[in-house]
Amino acid sequence: MSRKYQSCIIAMMMTMISSSSLFVQSFTLGSTPTSTKTIATSEGAVTTPVAAIMSSTTTTTTYLSLAMRGGGVRSRGLEQRIEGPTPTEGGMVLFVKAGEDGKSIGDCPFAHYVRMVLEEKNLDYTVRSVIEETKPNWLVDYYQGQLPALRHNKECYIESNIIVSYLDYFFPSDNKESTKESKTNLDNAEENALLELFPNVARYLKDVDDTDETYDEVTECLKKLEEHFQKLCATNEDNNNDELEWCYLDGTKTNFSQLDCRIIPQLYHLSVGIEEFKNNDHTKKPNLKDEYPFIFKYLQYGMERPSFLTTKYEPEVLIWGWNNARKIDKQQ
Repeated sequence: MSRKYQSCIIAMMMTMISSSSLFVQSFTLGSTPTSTKTIATSEGAVTTPVAAIMSSTTTTTTYLSLAMRGGGVRSRGLEQRIEGPTPTEGGMVLFVKAGEDGKSIGDCPFAHYVRMVLEEKNLDYTVRSVIEETKPNWLVDYYQGQLPALRHNKECYIESNIIVSYLDYFFPSDNKESTKESKTNLDNAEENALLELFPNVARYLKDVDDTDETYDEVTECLKKLEEHFQKLCATNEDNNNDELEWCYLDGTKTNFSQLDCRIIPQLYHLSVGIEEFKNNDHTKKPNLKDEYPFIFKYLQYGMERPSFLTTKYEPEVLIWGWNNARKIDKQQ
């Protein structure tokens, strides 16, 4: 499915929901997540698609499920449900790419994104890391084995943005500080600076020939993101060290949004990848600290959040993943 078509599906979902703020939820700074989860458990698999049966006192029409059928989730899969009980907390299993040993959690930034959202929402969930041989039959048969995949009781959703939309629809964050201006800032960041960020990061890190083209593409994205922060974050004139101010993507220091959850893992990949694969004299590489100071400071604060620290994989895992990607790219 093309990115353009997926964007249309997400837009349709947002139109059908009475309050668009459900899709621009932010998380209040200082709320430490206390959710519990089990890593790499032997959670049982479902082999046939069935309708979801969940305990609740409220019955609603699940417009999100209807919209998602064309948005990356096959209509004959576990998510099949027109009307039914509203999902309740618990019973969530997130299937993610495994690391080198086939058991630990791998380096996927999209799974990292979903896990950060789950942590920020303080939802209980289980992580199950899988390789091709250990994927459940239903995941392969009905979802082409795509990862990450969130199974919530008898339903399943794939593609990180759709998973997060599902979570936010049924488990919205209670954020009273979000304003029209902050939502506009998030929209501007998405449209003007972030749409092509990770595709260009991936091409740059996989480029074993270190061409100018991939360097120019990734630096163009970084310049747009830096300009976004420059417009929102002013220099603190009261600071004797002339220290740069910082802010999240919505322009505040308190609202850590879902978009932040998505971008912080991507910038983490880039920062580690630069040092590992582009650290030589003849290779052009962006210097985040000196050339993009707002991005650098934003990344530092984002990586200090409990949701990132709890879900972080070590740089060695990330390097392993990109080494594999670079070998495949070189063979093509």
